Amino acid sequence: MVQAQLLGQEIALWRDDTGAVNAWANRCPHRGVRLSIGIHTGGELRCRYHGWRFAAGSGRCTFIPAHPGQKPASTLHATVHRAVEMHGYVWVGLGRELESPRLPVRAAASATTLRSMFVNAPAGAVRPRLLRGYYLDAATRASVTAEDEFTLTALPTAVATSTGFAVPAAAATPTVSAAPAAAAAQGAAAHGVAQAIFLLQPVTESQTVIHGLVCPAAGDADRIALLRFHNTQLSRLRDDLER
Repeated sequence: MVQAQLLGQEIALWRDDTGAVNAWANRCPHRGVRLSIGIHTGGELRCRYHGWRFAAGSGRCTFIPAHPGQKPASTLHATVHRAVEMHGYVWVGLGRELESPRLPVRAAASATTLRSMFVNAPAGAVRPRLLRGYYLDAATRASVTAEDEFTLTALPTAVATSTGFAVPAAAATPTVSAAPAAAAAQGAAAHGVAQAIFLLQPVTESQTVIHGLVCPAAGDADRIALLRFHNTQLSRLRDDLER
């Protein structure tokens, strides 16, 4: 059971025994207790307060302990959101329809998932900071473009420096600052990074989670260095935004 939040609404996420991901409003329709603290039984979710049970997929109530001999009314059900699992993420639509994410095809075949970064800033502030530029590795600055309001793609611009991660003065911005020598050395290995994709999850009006994919995936020997390198960049971006 995982509790998530999107556009100010709490969501209970869980995978049933068929492998399907369920994304429900995080409130039991009986007394409003969080379903994310409930009990996952494989094909059902049982509320921890009064033990009401809800079927995977449909969210319909299947059993009420206080009335074991009665069939629950069809109007009793959890609020079910549409969910799609793709590119290593669960995409949830709070409305009636949910379009499949339109990411570059390359991301589907091979990608390294970066550590997600929680930022105390609205998505509207995070987006322009990422658009100012990003480094794919210690020597390759990327040009960042917006695919839509919450999806950004970073492609290399073939800009290299002779001092590792140090940023040329003309290109320096608060988003990308000079990294310590140790971090630069860790990221200096050639990873063959072709692009990075950033996905902004608007948690609330003032909070955002930055998710990232780097394509193609690095080999096992380079993966830790790659993750450290990008975690350093995103951490600096977060700190700058929160200041």
